[in-house]
Amino acid sequence: MGLLSFLKKKPEQSAAPAPAAASQPAAQAEPAPQEVARPAVNVILCRSEIVDQRLRLCGYRFAAPSGAGRPPLPEALFFEALVDADVAGFAQRRVALVPISTDAVVFQRHLPVAAPHTIFLIERGQTTLAVDQLAGRMSALRESGAQVALHGVSLEPADAPLLAVCDVAVLNLNEHSLAEFQTLTRQLRAVYPKLKLLIDGVESWDEQRMCLAWGGDYFMGSFLVTSDKIDPDAKIDQSRMTSIELLNLLRSDAELPAMIEVAKRDPGMTFQVLQWANSPANGQVTKVTSLNQAFMVLGRNQLYRGLTMSMFRLGGGNRERDESLLEVALTRARFLEMVAQDQLPQAKRDELFLVGLLSLFDVLMGVPMGVILDKMHLSDEIRDVLLKSEGPYASYLMLVLLLERNKVERAMEVADGMGLPIEGMGEIGAAAFQWAQDSLHHKANE
Repeated sequence: MGLLSFLKKKPEQSAAPAPAAASQPAAQAEPAPQEVARPAVNVILCRSEIVDQRLRLCGYRFAAPSGAGRPPLPEALFFEALVDADVAGFAQRRVALVPISTDAVVFQRHLPVAAPHTIFLIERGQTTLAVDQLAGRMSALRESGAQVALHGVSLEPADAPLLAVCDVAVLNLNEHSLAEFQTLTRQLRAVYPKLKLLIDGVESWDEQRMCLAWGGDYFMGSFLVTSDKIDPDAKIDQSRMTSIELLNLLRSDAELPAMIEVAKRDPGMTFQVLQWANSPANGQVTKVTSLNQAFMVLGRNQLYRGLTMSMFRLGGGNRERDESLLEVALTRARFLEMVAQDQLPQAKRDELFLVGLLSLFDVLMGVPMGVILDKMHLSDEIRDVLLKSEGPYASYLMLVLLLERNKVERAMEVADGMGLPIEGMGEIGAAAFQWAQDSLHHKANE
């Protein structure tokens, strides 16, 4: 087989993930010996990003869909879904914010989900328990090895016992005037200096910066995936331009020497490609030491995906924020690829994967999407969906965006209109999320 033919060859569906996914998944916790196997719960878990002061995506709020006429999911079923999703394993490393009722504490439903970074969230307005009883339930949650968050905090002296056993106070920016919100955050900071403040309802980067200045520790809302300041005259930095040039050469079936010449211009790019090729997932017995060998080992599709992902780790921006965007983009891209498994051929699913990654490039680089796409050789289908939300991929992108925003009812309507099996959405979403987590887990071990 010729070298160029090898580069054009698509990997089999069972091939290893792209270079960013080269490391092995984290080991799953073994079930207790007495655990009885039971069918997995088919529930869509909604995940909302939690960002810390450094703009790292430090965890997620896990919740069941609600509203739009949907009956509330029984809490026992919700906790079974959390167990099936191994949220306790996730919370060994990162924050998992889990809503819980005070009754669930009595029935000890929380125990299989408790972990060092599990934060159980109690809604103050949804319980009629006396303060001393509620404080007792909160203490029980902490004794399980988890943390406790309270939404609906008050600085009234009568509520002091609650804040004394609370790790995180959840405040919603939309529930107060700005003056009231500023006063509340400052007073909480002054009276309870060890209390963490999680600010929900943050919809823009300006709001995030404001809440950070007022003492916020964690932030939730749509701000992470929205553009901060788009500069129509901004230039794309050289490292990303090198990646774009390589992507264009790969897309146009350029000869190998031309691609090697471009990669050599950027020492960081050369190092990255060699690192991908030497990943244990590629099964190399001898170390790959040249770009020629590296391109052979990786193949066209794996290299293209890796270069696209690397765009999030290049440039001089905020590295933590860019890594957070990569996590969202990977989950989005994998979902798009998987959801079309029975509808589209592999080549089209590859393009859907790229749509998911590229859909955040304007946010990543602070450059209008049109400017970015004008520098890339992409199909009309990809350009149409990213620039105009049109074309054959538009419904797929709309579906994943609705699910990300927890608009499950609308997402199910879109899925039904596309002929997608609604009952499989939860499983696909969970698999895409886990794939992205496994893809990025190696970074935490470096």
